Amino acid sequence: MPRSVPTRRRRGNGLVRSIGLVAIVGISTPVVSSCSSDLDSGVTARTASAITEPAGASDTSGPATTLPDPEWPGTSQPDTMSSAPTTEPGAPPTGPDAPADGDGIGDPLYPDLGNPGIDVEDYLVELAFDPATASLAGSVTLQIRFTDDRDRFTLDSSGPTASTVTVDGAEAEFVHDDVELRITPDEPLAAGDLAEVRIDYTVTPGVADSFSGLPAGWFNTDLGSWVLNQPDGARTWLPSNDHPSDKATWAFRLTVPSGTAAIANGALVGTTPGADGDTWEWREDEPMPTYLVLFVTGDYQVVESTTADGLPLVSVALSDDLAVMQPFFDGIAEQIDFFDDLFGPYPLDRYGLAVIDSFPGLAMETQGRSFFSRTDMRSIDGYIEQLLLSHELAHQWFGNAVSPARWEDIWLNESFATYAQWMWLEHDGFTTVDDEAKLALANRQAGVGEPTGSPTADDLFGYNSYDGGAVVLHALRLTVGDEAFFTTLQRWVADNEGESRTTDDFIALVEGVSGLQLDEFFDVWLYSDPPPSVYPGPVVVG
Repeated sequence: MPRSVPTRRRRGNGLVRSIGLVAIVGISTPVVSSCSSDLDSGVTARTASAITEPAGASDTSGPATTLPDPEWPGTSQPDTMSSAPTTEPGAPPTGPDAPADGDGIGDPLYPDLGNPGIDVEDYLVELAFDPATASLAGSVTLQIRFTDDRDRFTLDSSGPTASTVTVDGAEAEFVHDDVELRITPDEPLAAGDLAEVRIDYTVTPGVADSFSGLPAGWFNTDLGSWVLNQPDGARTWLPSNDHPSDKATWAFRLTVPSGTAAIANGALVGTTPGADGDTWEWREDEPMPTYLVLFVTGDYQVVESTTADGLPLVSVALSDDLAVMQPFFDGIAEQIDFFDDLFGPYPLDRYGLAVIDSFPGLAMETQGRSFFSRTDMRSIDGYIEQLLLSHELAHQWFGNAVSPARWEDIWLNESFATYAQWMWLEHDGFTTVDDEAKLALANRQAGVGEPTGSPTADDLFGYNSYDGGAVVLHALRLTVGDEAFFTTLQRWVADNEGESRTTDDFIALVEGVSGLQLDEFFDVWLYSDPPPSVYPGPVVVG
């Protein structure tokens, strides 16, 4: 669901708001600042046609490239998503209370998602993509730890057609049943067992309206392809446990026509030419849910460098766009330095930007390499660019290192990244946190949407999950004081990295850190709409 954000630009020491509006899809947003001094002088650019290190990879002195505005994609493919849930909220069922056929884990908003009784520990995705037919063929191999005794289990799958399923090398019976792939192994599996499950399949992936009403799935463009998986798009092209409560490590072996790049999360292990094209291999060792998977194909270059602290930076741009995008790559280190003072050390093993051929206004916090539309990345000093870059980077702490255990906990992602965005925009001279907080609180008084802490399925990415939720964090900061507030944010990441957590977990942490009982605070700020019309007075210490 797009939201309109006023464009802003600096003029001297003041701030000018223009009346032009830019549509920002409410799935995520971030910021980046220009600073090349923190980067090592050696910048490596890898292309699809050859893995080389061109001397001019970091040269931005050439003429700027004019970037055309693509149209918002259509959704002409059949809608393969199931309808919005009607069940009452409740804890995901486990053990003997879990559905025998494994139809979802009972997520309060999207109860069909997830698969009870299983915990995926690792994915190996081996796919070949044919742009001429827009088809995928290959396999996914899952290392699954069973958490319940199971004589059959399910995976989320809406679109892929399996040809063979094996469990620990033995062929298993399987049935395609709408959004589920039902698997019956030849021997029952006990709680605690680790099994290797391989699915060979084909799919002609496409775009459908997700549970949230936004398009999700696989997007083909004139220049390549890309995926948007949040909240339920991964299952349209990948049999998986498509829920943020299940995080796993990942390996990707992606075969594309020679001269084409295939980009995914993690470190680039290497490329291998073959008779059927080039195979690009990537490895993501940080636990990651399905909705954060990055998969992009086209004429892209991979640009590698490191920060002064040794953090690997792996960024991606279309070959023709590299000179335009390099300043954004150069600005990553300064922004990480800003946020790690507030939130603790950068929590993942690498970062980077993927500036791709997607539609304008869309940014997404794909793990370790956030993606942005090339049409939005025009000026390193631009307000929208800095908003997007900062928001998506902050998600690496809030949403990626620590993911939501249920989709109703989305504010733990989006409100936190929005508040971080406000702090960066203040640091960069565009606005102040107080001004943003006052504006957002005034908007909340209009009663827009549902309470931040209890969104509906079709309002998951609405205003109150973003700026409306940042209001809650600003009120919390004023209530507990800066020391307790930022200690809580740092502890949230340090204590829970690699896990999925709930709002109740966050409330327990901030109460423990602050020494305050905050039931009334969260009742009126997080679970009411509108919240109070005036912020709490700042805490007085001493």
